[in-house]
Amino acid sequence: MPTGPDAAHRILARAAYGAQPGEAASLARQGLPAWLDHQLALPAEEPALDARLAALRLPIRYPAEDGRWPAMEDSRPLTRLGQSQPALFRLRPREDRPVPPPEVDRPRLELSVATLVRKATAEAQLRERLVEFWHDHFSVAYTAGPAVSLSLIEHDRRIRGEALGNFRALLEAMATSPAMLFYLNNQSSRAGAPNENYARELLELHTLGRPAYLGAARSARDVPRDAAGQPAGYVDADVWEAARAFTGWTVAAGQALDPGRRLPDSGEFAFVEPWHDPYQKLFLGRPLDPFAGAMAHGRAVLDILAGHPATARFVCGKLVRFLVGDPAPEPVVARAVAAFRAQAAAPDQIARTVRAILAGPEIADPRLGRMRRPLDALAAAARAYAVPLAPGAAVFGQMAAAGQLPFGWASPDGQPLEAELYAGAGALRSRWALLAGLARAGMGAGPSPLFEPIAGQPAPEVAGHLAALALGPAGGPVAATVARVWAEAGRPDRPATAEVAELAGWVLAAPAFQRS
Repeated sequence: MPTGPDAAHRILARAAYGAQPGEAASLARQGLPAWLDHQLALPAEEPALDARLAALRLPIRYPAEDGRWPAMEDSRPLTRLGQSQPALFRLRPREDRPVPPPEVDRPRLELSVATLVRKATAEAQLRERLVEFWHDHFSVAYTAGPAVSLSLIEHDRRIRGEALGNFRALLEAMATSPAMLFYLNNQSSRAGAPNENYARELLELHTLGRPAYLGAARSARDVPRDAAGQPAGYVDADVWEAARAFTGWTVAAGQALDPGRRLPDSGEFAFVEPWHDPYQKLFLGRPLDPFAGAMAHGRAVLDILAGHPATARFVCGKLVRFLVGDPAPEPVVARAVAAFRAQAAAPDQIARTVRAILAGPEIADPRLGRMRRPLDALAAAARAYAVPLAPGAAVFGQMAAAGQLPFGWASPDGQPLEAELYAGAGALRSRWALLAGLARAGMGAGPSPLFEPIAGQPAPEVAGHLAALALGPAGGPVAATVARVWAEAGRPDRPATAEVAELAGWVLAAPAFQRS
C-alpha cells in the first residue's frame, strides 16, 4: 500500500501522537509495514525517556499543621514514579499516620506528568497509544479516594506490561490490580455477601460489552446460543455467579483475619481463602466445580470471558474506533476480530490484532478519524513543534476545563471518544488557551527551537511552514487563512520569534488540527 506524505501524517495522527519534524516523510519513504515492524519491535524501556523524566522537578508546598506535620516548600524530582506499591500505599492517611493531602496526591500528579511527557516524546508511539486505550478500557478514577489514587502507578505498570501482549493476561492483571479492586469495591467482597460492582463492569465494560447483556432472559436457559453452542450473551445471574467467583480477591490493607492475625498493610493484591465462596457455580452455561482451589473460579471466569466471541467483537470494535475512526469501519473490525480470536494464546495477541487493524487503507482514509481529545491535541502540538515539556499542575487544570483530566473520569466506562464533550464553547476556549500557551512556551513548556530560524520571514511563508509541521500537505488552506487574518489584523509582515509562536498557536486552533 503506497504511503504518500498526506497519508503518512494521518497515520501518525491516529496510530501515534502526531508527526515530529521529518517523521511523516520518513514513514512515507519506508512505508507503513516497516514503520509498524519497528514500532512493535521497540523495547518497553526507553533510557532517553527515563532520563528526561528523571530530570523533571515539580514544586510541592503546604503549611504546617500543629502536631501532625511541618510546613513544606520544595521542588522535587518525580521520585514516586519508581516506588513500589507498598511504599506508595504507606502514604494512605490513617488516624495513627497523618499525611498532608499534597503528599497523598503527589503520585497521581507525577504519573499525570509522566503520561503527558511519554505521549509527546516516546519513540514507542504505538505502545503509548495502546496504553492510553487500555487506561480508558480499564478505567479507574483517583477521585474515588486515596486507596485508588495511591495505586494508580501500579495500575499503570500493569497496563504497560501487557499493552501489546495477551488480552487474557491483561485481564488478570486488571482483576488483581489494587486500584481496580478498590475502585469497584471487590476488596470487600466476601462469601455470603458478594459485591457485584466489579463483576458487572467486568462483563459490561471489560469483556462481553453492553450489547451482550440479555436482561430480558429470565435465566441462562433462555439466552440464545451462538454457532458454537455457548450463550451469546449474559444475564444478571451470570453477574451474580461471577461476583461469587471473585470473593476473596482483595487488597492487603491491614484487615483482621481473626482475633490474632491481620493482613499486612501493603496495598498489594491478596487472595483470602476463608473469604471465598468455594461452592459450585454456573457461569455462562458452564459449571465451575466446587472446591476447585485458590483463585480457580475467578480464573475460570476470566478464561471463559477472554475466549468468548462477544468479547472479541466488543474489544476489537473499541480498538478500531480508537485507532481508525468513529464509527468503526466494519471491514476493519472483521479483520481485528479474526486476528484476536486466532491469536488468543499468543503472547503478543494484542500486537497482532493491532497489525490487522492497520493492515488496510482505512488508517489513512481522510473520511475517517475523530476529534482529538485534549491529551492527544497537546501531545501532537508538542511533537509538531518539538516543544520541550515540563508540565505542572496548571496544565492539568486547563486540560480538565477542556474536557479531559488524566485518571479523573469518575465513571467506570472510561474517558469518552465522542466529540460532544470536547466541542462545546467552554471546552474549545480552554483547548485553544492550552495550545496557544504551549506554543508561547507557557503551560510548563520550553520555547520551540523551530521558531527562531523562521522569524523575520514573510508572514505567509511562516504560516505555511507552521501549518506544514502540524498538518502536513493538508495544512495549505489553514496557512492561507491564518496569513490572511494576520494581515487583516495589521500584524507585522515579518513576524519576530514571539510572533511566530503566536502564529503557531493560531495554526493549532484551526479545526483541521482538532481531528486525527
